[in-house]
Amino acid sequence: MHFCQKNIIMAKFILYLFICIMMCISTIAFTQNHRLTGIITEGQNSLPYTNLSLTANDTILRFTTDDDGKFDIVVPQKDYQFDVLFFNEVVYHSIIILNKDIDLGNVEITTFANLDEIVIQAHKKIVERKADRFIFYVENTTSSSGGTALDALKNTPGVIVNNQNIGISGKNSVLVLIDDKPTYMNQDELIHYLESISTANLSKIEVITTPPAKYEAEGNSGIINIITKKINQNSWNSTIGAMYQRSRRNEHQYNAGFNLQKNKITLRTSVNFGFKRSLINWNNDIYYKDAFWQNEDYSDAKNNNLNALFALDYQIANNWKIGGKTSVYTIRFSDIQPQITTVFDHENGKIQQFFKNNATSDHKTSQSVYNIYSEYLLDSLGKKMTVDFDFVNYHSPSNRVFSYSTFDADNQLILNSTHAGTNQVDIKIRNFSAKTDFELPLKFAEFNVGARFSQSKSENLIAAFKQNETGEFIYDTDLSNFFEYTENNEALYLSGSKEFSDKWSVHAGLRMEATQTKGYSRENDNLHKNDYIKLFPSVYILHHLTDDKSVGLNYSRRINRPHYESLNPFRIINNEFSYNEGNPFLEPAFTHNIELTFTYKTLDSKIYFSSLKNGVNQASLLDPDTKENNYIWMNYVNSKQAGISESYTVKPVAWWTSINTFDLAYSEANTVISDKKHTGMSSSLYTSNDFVLNSAQTLFVNISYFQNFGETFQNYKLKPYAKFYASIKYLMLDKKLELSVKGADIFNGRESVSQEMNGIKQRFKNIWDTQRISVTLTYRFGNTNIKTNERQTSNTDELNRI
Repeated sequence: MHFCQKNIIMAKFILYLFICIMMCISTIAFTQNHRLTGIITEGQNSLPYTNLSLTANDTILRFTTDDDGKFDIVVPQKDYQFDVLFFNEVVYHSIIILNKDIDLGNVEITTFANLDEIVIQAHKKIVERKADRFIFYVENTTSSSGGTALDALKNTPGVIVNNQNIGISGKNSVLVLIDDKPTYMNQDELIHYLESISTANLSKIEVITTPPAKYEAEGNSGIINIITKKINQNSWNSTIGAMYQRSRRNEHQYNAGFNLQKNKITLRTSVNFGFKRSLINWNNDIYYKDAFWQNEDYSDAKNNNLNALFALDYQIANNWKIGGKTSVYTIRFSDIQPQITTVFDHENGKIQQFFKNNATSDHKTSQSVYNIYSEYLLDSLGKKMTVDFDFVNYHSPSNRVFSYSTFDADNQLILNSTHAGTNQVDIKIRNFSAKTDFELPLKFAEFNVGARFSQSKSENLIAAFKQNETGEFIYDTDLSNFFEYTENNEALYLSGSKEFSDKWSVHAGLRMEATQTKGYSRENDNLHKNDYIKLFPSVYILHHLTDDKSVGLNYSRRINRPHYESLNPFRIINNEFSYNEGNPFLEPAFTHNIELTFTYKTLDSKIYFSSLKNGVNQASLLDPDTKENNYIWMNYVNSKQAGISESYTVKPVAWWTSINTFDLAYSEANTVISDKKHTGMSSSLYTSNDFVLNSAQTLFVNISYFQNFGETFQNYKLKPYAKFYASIKYLMLDKKLELSVKGADIFNGRESVSQEMNGIKQRFKNIWDTQRISVTLTYRFGNTNIKTNERQTSNTDELNRI
């Protein structure tokens, strides 16, 4: 312990020293900079994405115009040669003495091509492969229009949304960010939150399977980063929309947004709210040696949700921008959960008895996230310093009332078999974090360095009551508990990238994280502490064989820390034979990820391998003697997985775009709850096809199909199933009004999962209420030419652990 404490002290000293050094570097690096602006035109047309360059004695700067043909760059005071290039031909040349801010106005050029022809032939990107990530452009697809952020994730190649969980093909856990910012929600709440966000607010989704060192090391399989839209300079726009959806129940959602950019001020606002009902069946069959237990359960739920965003940026100077962002999310959720368990004799199939449970729950979750940041350009070569401060306040009170009884084979209540109780749970989580990042492109290589501090505090208060013989609810000291958990995390990272030639590029990084945790259970009078320092390396090597062909090799080490709630030792009673229980002694899990990639034009191939140690999950424990089926959080699995992933985007004709992915994997796992090694294959196929049905490009159709051929995951096996989707989008009123009709899981593909433990087979046949049809209307006005906002804030490490 003393050795660990010394390591912690040393880590903190290094952290503080690092921050001081970086502040000194930033102060020394400040130089006199000036702004150069203008617009490139030919005739009456502005030229977007035109290549420009500024050349001085020791500097060559290359940049491009934006969507409107404009450019805006801050550079040191020097004499420059300014060139405009069109297909690598210099079509404009001038000398600029940059000793003050200069606006060149309209820079008129003459090209050697017909601009109209180029515009006609240009197609918006749908997917893109970069060295460390795969990008899916949501705004350019039909399949995601008129839907929610969750729908967009379902349509993203390589992303699996299954059983209300979000993951990446062939991986075991994932971190979900929105604009590089964590959501601070568990999986259930994250699903509800994403369902409340309209795709009208989204630009693209980044799938980062081996994240670089600047990202927090949390998330065994990587990061899914959802990027929202941003407004152009000196413009405004607004969006309003409504959606009605019918599945087994009704849902309606509404959204509105307003964005403004004027001079030095940028304002972004949005609000989404609605009401949803759902009906989910939970069917769980257990095959004991002497009996067959058939559990039939359903959840009839309804929720009201609201999330709102307010963000304001201010350009203090040409090279300095500050800003703040506030987001608020609330949900009021209630459901009823009746359950009946029928016990059959294994030999003759006759009914032996019934167990009947009834439960109702009501809870409210509210979360507020606050961010302020500063972004300072040190020079025009790309040197930049950013500082972020974030605070998160999360509160989720809930109340659950339950009862369970036993009935004989004739469905008659057995005397004194009824038990009832209530659980009142109050969860509070607060997190503060701060980070600073430096981007330092030098002549030798480009470097990124940064530091981060985070503190999280979680309080879980559980007041349990049981019903006595007179029908009164009395305080249950055995099941009540107060659990407090505190976690501090300090991190340093350094990464560098180097292009050795036009063919070879290397990016390598190292992240060090020091973590101290303390969990205290009041009723058990138990205090558990943990502290550790871990290193997380990452390496990317990319070789361009030709202009449209490349191979890459990626490696990273990741960590998966337990959810805050899973550390709570409190036991929740489901019925006489089942309970859920947390574990304050959970340790973090670690994963090594290796990828070999090959890209040829729009074909993206990947061979991957991952090794998981100390995996955390809620294990389903079956006892053949007592017939208890309990769900307990534990470090229970070590696993390895190897696979192949193929993604191919093709345009058979000008009006048809097809995105296709195929995954094949082999896995083996050893669990602490079984002596058996679990091995098996998994494979799946997904195709999404966008069709443009008229020359005016106002009528679009999408047809998508997903086929799972069977899957083995740790000690679980999933049977094959398929899902079919179709949607139509029609643009009206000069493409400002959008009507979208979507059908999801049209043929109601059902999933069946099984596990075997201690000679007992358990099968889950849940019906997830995914068969649905929706109608969406969206109206956009103002300036609809929007580009994206991508910046890293400071709370990434705590993502999805609440």
